[in-house]
Amino acid sequence: MAYARSYSHPAFAGDLATLFRHQLQACALSPGEVCVCITDTAWNPAYAAACMSAATAMEAEAFQTVFGWNRPPPGRALQAACEAADLIVYMTAHTLHYRAEIRQALDRGARVLCCMEPPHVLDRLRFDPAVRQRAIAGAARLDPAREIRITSPAGTDLVMQKAGRRALANYGAADVAGHLDFWGLGAVQAAQLEGTTEGRLVLDTGDCVFHLGRYVDTPVTLEFEHGRITGIYGGLDARLIRDELEAAGDNALQAGHMAWGVDSRARWTQPITQTPDTGGGGADIESFLGAVQVQIGSNDDVCFGGKIRSRAHLGLCLRGASLSLDGQPAIDHGILV
Repeated sequence: MAYARSYSHPAFAGDLATLFRHQLQACALSPGEVCVCITDTAWNPAYAAACMSAATAMEAEAFQTVFGWNRPPPGRALQAACEAADLIVYMTAHTLHYRAEIRQALDRGARVLCCMEPPHVLDRLRFDPAVRQRAIAGAARLDPAREIRITSPAGTDLVMQKAGRRALANYGAADVAGHLDFWGLGAVQAAQLEGTTEGRLVLDTGDCVFHLGRYVDTPVTLEFEHGRITGIYGGLDARLIRDELEAAGDNALQAGHMAWGVDSRARWTQPITQTPDTGGGGADIESFLGAVQVQIGSNDDVCFGGKIRSRAHLGLCLRGASLSLDGQPAIDHGILV
């Protein structure tokens, strides 16, 4: 049986416009500013229509750019779309937060908001000032830290260095100059220094590999030396993780970044909940309050400032773990301190 309505009817754009207006207001979109909506030919057209409608109602200057779904946007066209924008909102499967054109826009003070979650997730995880406050406070603690240690009752004991890498506060709104954010994400993040992650990461039953939309059934152990995975042990879940990383065929075995979630509204079970958009909910897992993530693969997007370029970007997320910064606890068994 169906558990929710379809999002395909054209009239849906009108309902979604109200939600977009809430988010654009959180992004401090002002009258007269230029708002660029970027989408692709395979994305739900209601997103861009709703964004345009909301921006226009807020007396901003809005226009829309549509790229093909099956090839990266050409650089000159993307740059032309971005260079005059005050706020860029993109709803596309293209990972524009890895593009130099977006970096250039941020450097000159533009704001950028990525909108990729299903509508019901966008609605539930709409901008909330409490999430913003929690993310900024966490980033203020993480930013000066040099060493991060993650432990868990299942046997995780992982240490990484991050001196010189800035901490990121994500709260779903691009509200200040040069800030890029993801609608639905409430997290504190940073890229560790390449080659410094050492120890053991144990995914326990119920932990999540959200990129695969899969919850671990039997424990998986990943061993790290000099920032690289040297062994993956366990049952089926270990094999699937190994297959996914090997399929990338590049720097996929390197530790990329870490994060913890700060949104009490996020649902751990969202990726397996029956909804019209199966597979949505990555933001829920990343944002889940007190959950710790160790991401494997790329960390060279425009925000993290890392050096690992890879087709893999595999988030391994733990519940009930502990995390300390230079020996001082930040998370104690899944509880923010």
